[in-house]
Amino acid sequence: MKTRLDRLAHFHPEAHYHVFNRTNNREPLFVTDENRRFFLQQYKKFLGPYVDTFAWCLMENHFHFSIRIKPAVVITEIIQQTPEIHRIVTQERFLETHALERDYHAVIERQFTRLFTVYAMAFNKEFDRSGNLFHRPFKRVAIDNENHLIWLIYYIHANIAKHGVMADFTRYLWSSYPAFLSDQVTTLCEQEVLDWFGGLERFIAFHQPGIDLPPALTFLKLEE
Repeated sequence: MKTRLDRLAHFHPEAHYHVFNRTNNREPLFVTDENRRFFLQQYKKFLGPYVDTFAWCLMENHFHFSIRIKPAVVITEIIQQTPEIHRIVTQERFLETHALERDYHAVIERQFTRLFTVYAMAFNKEFDRSGNLFHRPFKRVAIDNENHLIWLIYYIHANIAKHGVMADFTRYLWSSYPAFLSDQVTTLCEQEVLDWFGGLERFIAFHQPGIDLPPALTFLKLEE
């Protein structure tokens, strides 16, 4: 059985994670499609340089991402190339620390916090709301083998069916599933995901509504 600490894993370069979070009191996180587009834009801005993204899904009051942290050298270069005037305190401390002792977790965690803060401020202003929007702390689970990665991708895409919103989750527009069937260029690591499944046809066949997670992988369900 997974514990609370298992859902608050530390971020490490080149490691895979399931990142998810919900709102306080399960109130709406997204009201309009423009909210969803803005959230994804801010995710790309704050997390895009630091992580590889394999799958995502935006629900009414929560979200899911499958990510891999970029290599240490890439993260270091990103921060070094950030103009000093635009660096935040976490980034400054990172560069001031000896290379062998740098806190990559703090950098990635802070980027997620920046995403949540910017989105919440915009959401609160639009809907005349105040206070924290997101539940704290946000959850992140380390995924340590390819089998788990495959089922995590499926779980994220099928989340809409799990919550009874749409039985055929492959038709849901606010997940990464449609991107794998599209010819449009995206920021997803699409080919890497398809290789895990053994190609596009097997990817599609695997994503059939009604598949249950194997008992050994039920920890992927967690809270959302």
